[in-house]
Amino acid sequence: MNVVPPSNFQSTVATDKNTEVTSIATHGALPDTLRQQQGGAVPLASQLNDRHPLQNRVTNWDQNEHKRQLEQYRQIFGIAAPMKREMELQIVDKTDFNPLSQGATASSIHHDILLNKDASIDWEDIYPETALNQSTMMVGMDVHSKIEKQLGI
Repeated sequence: MNVVPPSNFQSTVATDKNTEVTSIATHGALPDTLRQQQGGAVPLASQLNDRHPLQNRVTNWDQNEHKRQLEQYRQIFGIAAPMKREMELQIVDKTDFNPLSQGATASSIHHDILLNKDASIDWEDIYPETALNQSTMMVGMDVHSKIEKQLGI
């Protein structure tokens, strides 16, 4: 399972690995820790570069969850189950025509069933895009008038 970052993940990135810092103060004197950036006043932003080990996991959460589900289906049911599910998902994405959905963000029930999200309630289920944008909604607009509008009849 991909819950923790890989063992070779670098949480710090050094920008001064191959550079030599020479100073007049360092010859024959105490080491200059500020110029060599060893402890002391090292800026934390220069070490971490706004990267956290779990950042990639959170940004790609849906893709990782889908891959994990397909891997579990493959282990339980064999290779045919995830292949069938992926083919059905591609068919639904290419040919699904739902006149009630407005815009590209609206999801279909077929897509939700194939992704096992049919029992979950998302933000878009409660507040669809058409409810937020009142200019696109027309009074008395039913399924037939939406089909006619999309087809230009």
